[in-house]
Amino acid sequence: MTSDFGYQLLTKLDEGPAGTAWRARARESGAQALVRVFHGTRWGSEDARDAFQARAEILDGLEHPHLARQIQAGCLPDGRPFVVSEYLDGEDLATHVRRAGELNPDELALLVLPLCSVLTELRSRGLVVGMLPPEQVFLVGGLSRFTPKVIGPGLADGTGDPEARADVRALGRLMEEVGLPDVGWMAPVIHGCFLPPELGGFATPEAVARAVLDAQPRTELLPTAGERPPLLLVDESEREKVGDVLGQYRLERMLGEGAMGRVFEARHVSLGRTAAIKVLRAEHARNTQLIQRFFHEARAVNRINHAHIVEILDFVEETAVHGLGRVYCVMEMLEGRALTELLAREQPSVARSVGIIRQVCSALQAAHDVGVIHRDVKPDNLFVLDRDGVDFVKVLDFGVAKLATPLGGDLPLTTTVEGTIVGTPAYMAPEQATGGSADARTDLYAVGVVLYELLAGHPPFQAPAFGQLVAQVLTSPPPPLPSHIPGGERIPSALTAVVRRALAKDPAARYGSLEELSLALEDAAQRVDPPSRRRWTVLGIAVAAVALLALAAGRPTRVAPARGRSSPPLAAVTPASPAMGAVPDEAPAPGVSVTVASTPPGARVVETRTGRVLGTTPFVTTVDRAATPWRLRLEHAGHDSAELDVVPDSERSVHVALDRARRRVAVATPPAAQSKLRRTSKNPDPFKL
Repeated sequence: MTSDFGYQLLTKLDEGPAGTAWRARARESGAQALVRVFHGTRWGSEDARDAFQARAEILDGLEHPHLARQIQAGCLPDGRPFVVSEYLDGEDLATHVRRAGELNPDELALLVLPLCSVLTELRSRGLVVGMLPPEQVFLVGGLSRFTPKVIGPGLADGTGDPEARADVRALGRLMEEVGLPDVGWMAPVIHGCFLPPELGGFATPEAVARAVLDAQPRTELLPTAGERPPLLLVDESEREKVGDVLGQYRLERMLGEGAMGRVFEARHVSLGRTAAIKVLRAEHARNTQLIQRFFHEARAVNRINHAHIVEILDFVEETAVHGLGRVYCVMEMLEGRALTELLAREQPSVARSVGIIRQVCSALQAAHDVGVIHRDVKPDNLFVLDRDGVDFVKVLDFGVAKLATPLGGDLPLTTTVEGTIVGTPAYMAPEQATGGSADARTDLYAVGVVLYELLAGHPPFQAPAFGQLVAQVLTSPPPPLPSHIPGGERIPSALTAVVRRALAKDPAARYGSLEELSLALEDAAQRVDPPSRRRWTVLGIAVAAVALLALAAGRPTRVAPARGRSSPPLAAVTPASPAMGAVPDEAPAPGVSVTVASTPPGARVVETRTGRVLGTTPFVTTVDRAATPWRLRLEHAGHDSAELDVVPDSERSVHVALDRARRRVAVATPPAAQSKLRRTSKNPDPFKL
């Protein structure tokens, strides 16, 4: 266990009785992560810390589709534990309930089944979870995708072995907390979580899942026009499992799971050839619209036939042994890692980032040429392989693709209703976030977001809730890229201009095609910003003479800056050749990054001097280096405004807590001062900004 976790805390995402969650960035690689520090006086006990360590060791390296990958765990000097997990795009369950209200019975059921699966897996490793607070259940992509991930389950539990049914009761408490007062057909399930087994209660999470399946109303999964498909759940035992044979392929291990289905690594039983098999969820197998969309992906990808797009080998619709329809497609097996994982482990150079994006441009341009729009371009859907030491990118998951033209004379397969938001919020173009029509420029915008993230270490827009994120995408200008990538390499100004145009709010202001964007990237990557040169300010003969006389007398003289020159003032420097009557003036230093965050987030950032609205928190921008303060004001409905002075003489990160009681002025502390504070502190706490 360690207290030096190597992460910079950026934004507080949530705070509750059990602990505080932060968005953080690795100091070395720049990769994003989620950091949670646990509260409570009990952590002063060595027994409590030892129990935390034992549970953290169980979670270390454990992989499950509904368990957040643990990167690191440790304790602060004061005894409080923390855990560092993979960065997830979405919101935690507590935030969702505060924003959108309690869950109805169907939503509870679709949430609880994956949680039962996680708790069952943890039981097999000897870990029975005693608490399951909604703050530790993260909804990846929002509730509608029903892909929850649990962060650090069991780490906040007390000392000693929990009671055998502790995880069952934890499920019951969670459902009571986040469900509607009237949970309908789920009421007997919740009640059974608290009853002892001899009175009909559930002994294991697996029994809870089976009770949900037995209790849910049996309805046909055949939606009528304009209606949401009714709920139909399928027993976990009827799903495909490792060891099953689908067609000619034996399933060897599960690679991932999403809202549409599961992906397995499989092997041909006769030829021994490996493949990836994507199986549509069994509860969707009678939904003709979803099957059509699934088949649509296979046909769309085959129509493109491009080296940088994953190859689909077969598409199968059959009747399974248990009587339900089974639908799956067979794809080439890729050995590499998703761009998300690459970013979590390392910081690509500028040239490497441009090379990755140009391959993505090539693939999507081929798709656009045959009328296919991807509509969900993001790092999760970009797979990076190693081909003889060189990156080779494959674009995945055309599952939400839109066909702009019919396939081979067929009727268009686009079933997306106009006004429906399809995609991942952080990478959506403004027109896509409002449910408008998507075209090639929508994919281009998403590619620009991915490139921004490759260079800056984070997407341009970030917010703890879906609504706030969409508001930023629609109204806030994208923050300028920093002058350097997290690894320290300078970002060429020409490349910054390319990214800025790709992220234009107006589709017409973006590049006309992915091919045009790729050519612009090639040109920008070849340009090198000229090194800073001395600029000479020619002064009058009289001023030069005064300077020379002062130098002769051994007294330095400060020369006032020329009228209209921006602050801070520049001191005169003796020229190499005094006879020239000129005083050299240092060129302006490169821009510095300024980050302003607030609690609660979403506050307007206003430049006090001009009254200009710069954006909303969390706000990131790049400004010219200067020694004079930049006064800003934060405004948030229902809270007092706060003013702060930021001195942009180096990279700054400021966090302001807004309240209703009093006005608060915060001044960014220079790094030197911060280091002095750390040296004088006996027990430094990296979780206090």
